[in-house]
Amino acid sequence: MLRDIGFYLQRILKFFRESYLFMALVLTDYWKQKGNKKTMHIGYNGHSGGPKKEWLYFFISELTGRKPLVSWYKPSLIICSSFGSYWLLKIILSIYKAPSIFFTEENLTTLKKYREYKTYLDGQPSLAMGFDYFGTGNYRRFPLWLMYLFSPEVAATASVADIQKRLDEIEAKSRCLKTKFAAMVASHDGYASKKKVFGHVDIVSRAEITEKVSTIDFVHCPGKLLHNDTSLKDEYQDDKKLYLEQFVFNICAENACVKGYVTEKIFEALEAGTIPIYWGDPSPESAILNPQRIVFWEGSRVEAVLSTIKALYLDIKARERFLREPLFVNTAAQEIYDHFSCLRRDLERLL
Repeated sequence: MLRDIGFYLQRILKFFRESYLFMALVLTDYWKQKGNKKTMHIGYNGHSGGPKKEWLYFFISELTGRKPLVSWYKPSLIICSSFGSYWLLKIILSIYKAPSIFFTEENLTTLKKYREYKTYLDGQPSLAMGFDYFGTGNYRRFPLWLMYLFSPEVAATASVADIQKRLDEIEAKSRCLKTKFAAMVASHDGYASKKKVFGHVDIVSRAEITEKVSTIDFVHCPGKLLHNDTSLKDEYQDDKKLYLEQFVFNICAENACVKGYVTEKIFEALEAGTIPIYWGDPSPESAILNPQRIVFWEGSRVEAVLSTIKALYLDIKARERFLREPLFVNTAAQEIYDHFSCLRRDLERLL
C-alpha cells in the first residue's frame, strides 16, 4: 500500500516538474520563432540522453535529404519515448496535431515504472515501436538492438546484400584469438527484486550467474555490478565492444524473461566475437539468430550449463565444432531489411 502511494507521488512530482520544463521550452522556441517554415521541425519529449536518442533523427535526415531542426515551434513531427511523464505525453499528443512516433527502449510488459505505457498509449501516436509481438494498426515491432547493430545512415539506404555483408563481418569476428575466459558488464542486477516488477515473470540475478560461472575461471566485471576490473575505462576508454573482443564468453542476461524483449546485449556479444551466455527470451530473434551458437543459462540445469561452458573453454576441438555453426540463420538479412524497409515506408507516409 505504502509502496503504491509512493509510486504515484513520484509520478505526480515528475508530471509537474516535466510540465514546467516543457512549457519553458515551448515558450522559448515560440519567442525565438526557432526555425522557418521551410525547415522540418522535430519536437522531442521523454527521451533519455542515451547514445541512441538521435538515431531516428539521423535516419529521417538521411531518408529525406533534409537536416531537421529540433524545435517545438510548429513541429512537423513529434518523437517521444517511455522515459518521460506519461500524463504529460498524453496531453501533448492530444494538443498537437503533428504526426508522432513513440519508441521505447524498455520492457513495458513487466517493469512497474513503465507499466502505464504497456498499451503503447492506446493508439494515440501515429506510429508506435517497441519489443513486443502484437499487431495493431499503428504498432511496428522495432527492437532497440537494430539501432546498435546498424547506424542510421546505413539503415536508411541498406539493401539486403549490404546487411548480409555486415552480418558476414560479424561472423568472421567469432574466429579471432581469445586470451581471457569471460566477462560480465552490467551496472545493476536486472529486475532481481520482485518489488520492481508486476505480474508473473521469470527474473534472474546477474550476480548469481556470474558467481557460478566464476567457479570455472575468473570472470572480469568492469561495470558497477561485482566490479573487479578497471581496464574497460583505463585501457579501452569505455569501448565495450573492443573490450569484449578478448574474451571467449560474455555473460549477457536480460532484465526479465519476456517474449520479444531482446536487447542489444546478445548482439554486442556476437559483434565482439564472444560466445554469449544468455538468459532472457527462450527463443531470441528466431528469424535472425542461430540458437546453436548461444549458451542458454537455465536455472533448472545449472550444472549441465556449467559443464557445457567448461567443455567449450578447455576443449579447443569442442569449441571449434561449436564455432562452425553459423551465427545467423538464412532469413536474417531479409528480416532485418524488412524492419528498415517498413520504417522507411511509415516515415514517408507520416512526413
